[in-house]
Amino acid sequence: MIQILLCDDDHQIRAEIEKQINNQILICQYDMQIAESTASPSVLLNHLKQMKQRQNLYFLDVELKDPEYDGFLLGQEIRLTDPEGIIVYVTSFRDLAYKTFQYHVEAFDYIVKDQPDKLSSSIARCLRDILDRMSSQSAALPGFQYFTFKAGNSLRSVPVDDICFFETSPKAHHVILHGKNQRIEFLGSLNDIAQRLNDRFMKIHRSYIVALDKIDEINLKHNTVRAGGEILSLSRKEKSKLLERMNTEGTFRKP
Repeated sequence: MIQILLCDDDHQIRAEIEKQINNQILICQYDMQIAESTASPSVLLNHLKQMKQRQNLYFLDVELKDPEYDGFLLGQEIRLTDPEGIIVYVTSFRDLAYKTFQYHVEAFDYIVKDQPDKLSSSIARCLRDILDRMSSQSAALPGFQYFTFKAGNSLRSVPVDDICFFETSPKAHHVILHGKNQRIEFLGSLNDIAQRLNDRFMKIHRSYIVALDKIDEINLKHNTVRAGGEILSLSRKEKSKLLERMNTEGTFRKP
């Protein structure tokens, strides 16, 4: 689940942003939640330091009336803890690209807050664009933290570290994601998923893609793998490749 943190010292504007974000989460069934909403940069930073999850989404007011931080200095501080976080600035000014360059803060988008009639559509577009980008980049980069996909009418984002394996579903053209305390079926194919995943994963059978760090055991006699507490088939063709990968990257138990 994507965590959203807001910082704006205009309470009315912040309440409206919260409302519009929550509306989009409800309407579009986004796998998101507001983890912090505050007028204080220090409160946001303290909350962030206590969070285990990174690559969060931040909506920051540019013109913060704080003795230590404006929006750009806050963005700089966030980057130290969450370098892959997605920052959206809420501002009364239209052209601030030069400022983000000056402060070395990459901003995903700017939302103009003095146009309340457009605030709803701006937030809807922003969230949609963010999830589209996450979906296209999902797990393709070594440091990317989420696998994003559409399940029914919902757009889901599962931390890559929580994924044990994918398997083909008995339901035609569907795949099942097996993760930490979850099992999610969605429309897709293993071949398409394999192209999106990084080298932490390997297709070991026509029916399975497994996370290498989630393999507990390889049974060479029966050509099976145990991952996530379940037994998966291992094809003869992929067995030698898997053994080579596991010997190179770590150890495992061979019964």
